[in-house]
Amino acid sequence: MKGELELSGLWELKPVGHFDGSYQSGHWFRQELPGHWQELAELRNYSGRMLYRKNFHFSPEKNRRYWLKLNGVFYWTAAYLNGARLGASQGYFVPALFEITENLAGENELLLEVLCEYEQDKIHKQQILGVFHHWDCLYRDFCPGGIWQPVEILSTGPAAIMESCFRTIYLTPEYARLEGSVLLDSHERDDLELKVSLLPENHSGPAAEKSAAIFKPGGVKSYQQLLDLREYKLWSTWDAGEPNLYRLRLELKRRGNGELSDVFETLFGVRTLALRDYLLQLNGQRLWLRGSNYAPGDYQIGSMTKERYEKDLELARKANLNILRVHAHIEKPEFYEAADRAGMLLWQDFPLQWNYDRSILPEALFQLEKMITRLGHHPSIAIWCMHNEPLKMYDTRKKPSVFDWIRFANSIFFYSWNREVMDKQLLKKARFLDPARPALHCSGEKGLFARDPGDAHLYFGWYFGPLHFFSWFARRRKKHCRMVTEFGAQSFPNYESAIKFMNPELDKLDWQELEKKYLAQKFFLNLFVPLKKFQDLKTYIQATQDYQAAVNRYYIDRLRWLKYRPAGGAISFDFNDCNPAITWSLIDYWRVPKSSYFELAKAFSPVYAFALIDRLRYKLNHRLTIPIFAVNDLREAIAARLDARLLSPISEE
Repeated sequence: MKGELELSGLWELKPVGHFDGSYQSGHWFRQELPGHWQELAELRNYSGRMLYRKNFHFSPEKNRRYWLKLNGVFYWTAAYLNGARLGASQGYFVPALFEITENLAGENELLLEVLCEYEQDKIHKQQILGVFHHWDCLYRDFCPGGIWQPVEILSTGPAAIMESCFRTIYLTPEYARLEGSVLLDSHERDDLELKVSLLPENHSGPAAEKSAAIFKPGGVKSYQQLLDLREYKLWSTWDAGEPNLYRLRLELKRRGNGELSDVFETLFGVRTLALRDYLLQLNGQRLWLRGSNYAPGDYQIGSMTKERYEKDLELARKANLNILRVHAHIEKPEFYEAADRAGMLLWQDFPLQWNYDRSILPEALFQLEKMITRLGHHPSIAIWCMHNEPLKMYDTRKKPSVFDWIRFANSIFFYSWNREVMDKQLLKKARFLDPARPALHCSGEKGLFARDPGDAHLYFGWYFGPLHFFSWFARRRKKHCRMVTEFGAQSFPNYESAIKFMNPELDKLDWQELEKKYLAQKFFLNLFVPLKKFQDLKTYIQATQDYQAAVNRYYIDRLRWLKYRPAGGAISFDFNDCNPAITWSLIDYWRVPKSSYFELAKAFSPVYAFALIDRLRYKLNHRLTIPIFAVNDLREAIAARLDARLLSPISEE
């Protein structure tokens, strides 16, 4: 579709209890969009229904079709143009497209009725917001309501390409075969021609194209296409090859006179993926995953830019990561394109976080299809995952009751409808929609009696007791270490960042605020890094970071020891803060790395030597055997010499 007018910029908005068509009276706020309404001081605590208004001039051409596209709205929206209701849409990442050919005038008034609520019942949530609602790493009272991506007017000829998704289905030494679906909306009575082209984007090489006739194309119909590419160049991660990209272009023309009706373009990469017993194969070769969980780039995600995403991915590459788990949310399109170009794999969660009401299943199935269609052409996306921790988590703003704990434990170890019913239906649909990618029905333990325990979230050194318990666990429960996708410990951000939101003096810290607003878990912090041992904030901050670094390295060393026997990778929790906070992150909200970032980068070096020492401290005169290992993640053998030294903490010998 051709972009005609972007409606970003200054909008009017006002809260409404309900919308009945009368909106002229009352005070209107003003805000630059895209954005979230809580960015305005007057609306900082508001959740509910909001009315947006924008007046604009437009000069439509004859014989063109015009469309209003809402690229992203939290969470439900209805659109009205010049008094006519265009329709409604639901899902914060689901683009809404309305034809407005008959509604456009010279002077226009666009109204958007938006609804995003702060749900009080956390066990029966009905909005699919993922970590933007009910999470322990984002402001607990935040409501993301707003228009977080551009609103634009597009145009086409009589036939329009509504959506399209292509994927590599198999490779041979001679050619790569691509398969795709194209959804058309046509007012055209004449036959059409659909031309599919694949052009090198960041490398030199041959292109490919194929044309297909479409007979009697009237109405909304889906068409399947195949394309073979010879002398192809593979997309790979930065550490295993080159992220070679193509530009996929679809052209829809009248078959008689060749008049162009619509064009669709996107990046594309040729590669294959398989996941067997949690060992990932990229282009037919095993790849050990070195990763971290990626929180929203910003809790006000509408503020994220291409440049900020590129910086995050650069930091990830410098930490020797080859995969980021997009943790229970969906980012802007710029993030996925940046990952494609950076050669960074993505584990993409569908935005389900903890427990939901059973009534959301039909909507979840619909939104899942939109996610896969919208993102499926990105070569960086390696895995679809339906749900993060489908357990009955209590309201983290409040102290849990005994009943809360019982319900929580039962959903972990025994039964969760979300996990056993909803997530399995989502998984079935994901595998039908995209058979070329691995898909998992949830992340986190699948229950005590599950035949396949799945990936694991392990918190020895935090929730699960002393850190050295993990050493026993890794030896005795190897099957649960096939893919560990969460581990870590909280730490304070660096001093210069910390004093932006807390008192610079240790004895004057407002722990109630740090726990309630900034997400610190004082009990566990004090358990592993006792506050009473420190006199000033700087040394205490460094101690929390040193402990976090030790925890992360402890896990990574043992998982690399288990490489392919059976461990397929290690994914820490988490990479970044999305708001000022005290969390498990490697880099803080201002993108300043903590000590753990540098230790993790060392532990994730493609060529790495390490020793397995179970405990952080031993008593004097304790006899100790220290096994030493080396691991090579490169695709080639290397010649190396390993020297080991044991240094005393009290002398240089």
